[in-house]
Amino acid sequence: MLDKRGKLFGKVSIVDILVVLIVLIMAVGGFATWQKINNNVVLTENKGLVKNNALDTLAVTMRFKEVRQMTLDALKVGDEVFMEDTGKYLGEIVSVTPEPATRLIYDMNGKVIDAPVPERMDVLVVVHVPGKRLQNGYFTADNIQLAYDSTFEVKTPTVQSIPFIETIKTVSE
Repeated sequence: MLDKRGKLFGKVSIVDILVVLIVLIMAVGGFATWQKINNNVVLTENKGLVKNNALDTLAVTMRFKEVRQMTLDALKVGDEVFMEDTGKYLGEIVSVTPEPATRLIYDMNGKVIDAPVPERMDVLVVVHVPGKRLQNGYFTADNIQLAYDSTFEVKTPTVQSIPFIETIKTVSE
């Protein structure tokens, strides 16, 4: 079947056959993707949940639990906040409010008490996020859903942490 020059039946090279097969597979994959985009199966920039020209400002309050003083000092009004896993811009810090950190514990009698945590504090950070409230929740400009009590890793120029969302409000401007 193969001759001395590596040609199949003396006419076609195996490398040529492989190249043609790869091109055919790529063409079929491209056509399938194009069909999914046209049938709204894939979310694209112009078919997103939130249209960028219709954005509101969401005031998202995040609670950073039991942080040290150096973390509080590093959280600055005006800093940009990004989502760590995607690297996408979330918003800008507009306020930073420390509170004493407490933790629910059991005392010697088995009673639950809210005990202070020494040398730690909770920090409430309000971030203004470009986004929209839709009927199925709050979404950022990048179509990332924000939900109460959810956690995700965020980073600023000086802090990387995992706060949870305490409140979300639409800011009237």
